[in-house]
Amino acid sequence: MKSATQAKAADLQTLEKRSRRKYCFTPAMDEEIRRAYHLYIEYNNRKAIGACAQNLGYPKWVINRRAGVLGLARIKEPEWSKAEVHVVEKWQHLTDAAIQRKLKAKGFRRSVNAVRRKVQRLRIKQNRDGYSAQSLAGAFGVNCHKVIYWINHKMLVASRRGTARSESQGGDIYWITHADVREFVLTRPDEVDLRKVEKWWFLDLVTNGRIGVR
Repeated sequence: MKSATQAKAADLQTLEKRSRRKYCFTPAMDEEIRRAYHLYIEYNNRKAIGACAQNLGYPKWVINRRAGVLGLARIKEPEWSKAEVHVVEKWQHLTDAAIQRKLKAKGFRRSVNAVRRKVQRLRIKQNRDGYSAQSLAGAFGVNCHKVIYWINHKMLVASRRGTARSESQGGDIYWITHADVREFVLTRPDEVDLRKVEKWWFLDLVTNGRIGVR
């Protein structure tokens, strides 16, 4: 007579055999799983694996187990070198994907997801020194088109953030540094309507952060 432990082990073996018979994978299905994990690991697309499971009609845990068999499990990223961190700090105003391309140009391979996590840990984006065209327009109390006009007419220096926005979405986002905004105000004072600007922001800008300092 079988013990409870033996019976349980036998049941688990039976379930595993049934599982192997039930969940079969073709090369095309494996490729779809690889694509889903690529989106998850490289771009932090957390819905990719669930969508893959739904498309294949299998439970998500089956997809995860198959991914392990295919060697797709996420591995621990190597430590960041000082040179890599320097690249991230230098191009902090760009998107995560654009920073990844900058790293690749220097010979470093990092996923977009890894770049995102590094930026968050360094708290760079919370302290970056600059403005988007939209946020700068709000500070000046003007329409965003006015800021674009200044940029297009070489009055205000700006760079692109490296986003993948299409023309129908307004194109890549502009990035204007604090120093370039101050230079614009000092060299193009007639363009600034003092009745519309955000008072304390403007005073802080033109005094170079010395507003209220005795």
